[in-house]
Amino acid sequence: MSLELSLNQQPAHARQGSSIGQPLTRRDGFLKVTGAARYAADNHPPGMLYAVLAVSSIARGRVAALDIEAAKAHQGVVEVMTPKNRPALAADPDAKDHPFMFRLDLLQNDQVRYPNQSIAVVIAETLEAATEGAALLSPRYEVLPARVGLDGAESFVPRGVGVGGPAVQHKGDVEAGLKSAKTRIEATYETPAQYHNAMEPHAIVVAWDGDTLSIDTPSQGLAMAQG
Repeated sequence: MSLELSLNQQPAHARQGSSIGQPLTRRDGFLKVTGAARYAADNHPPGMLYAVLAVSSIARGRVAALDIEAAKAHQGVVEVMTPKNRPALAADPDAKDHPFMFRLDLLQNDQVRYPNQSIAVVIAETLEAATEGAALLSPRYEVLPARVGLDGAESFVPRGVGVGGPAVQHKGDVEAGLKSAKTRIEATYETPAQYHNAMEPHAIVVAWDGDTLSIDTPSQGLAMAQG
């Protein structure tokens, strides 16, 4: 069976089972383009603390030492979180419970696998104090040669690649598959160019209310963020 779809004068009414091509109005569109939208970073609950990441300046090795005392002695710094005192994770950082999960280091150990990897978190009363405290950590490393080539190391086969893709793929015979298919649908879909330009800065604000934790964060997947 062959099915041909053609665009009519009013393509907005050809639903094709989704909202693609529909003249939808975004409720938050006007607020965002006029600067009136309230983002997560705009919320400042009473007593809010600020967290700044200290990141590695090497590509591979381990963190041998951090000057935690210097950072904690800085005015406004409340705490310094490292692999030695970080809270436990809710799940295995290497687990892949759904297609959008990726390996999480999150201060699990002192190993460095890539540049700018998080190695500590400085928590302070102001953003400036947290930033300055992170600089005072002055990390010292045991540096290993960076792996920048394809030779000289064992091949790493991950559990999955990208968004849930298998680690190994095999190409089959597409033409043979189409010929043997009971039903064949041929269609052309057209859509105008779209650009993914995020307007909200990366920020997250959390607040405890008794045993309830309220989280204000930008996210494309709220259910997964809850997990």
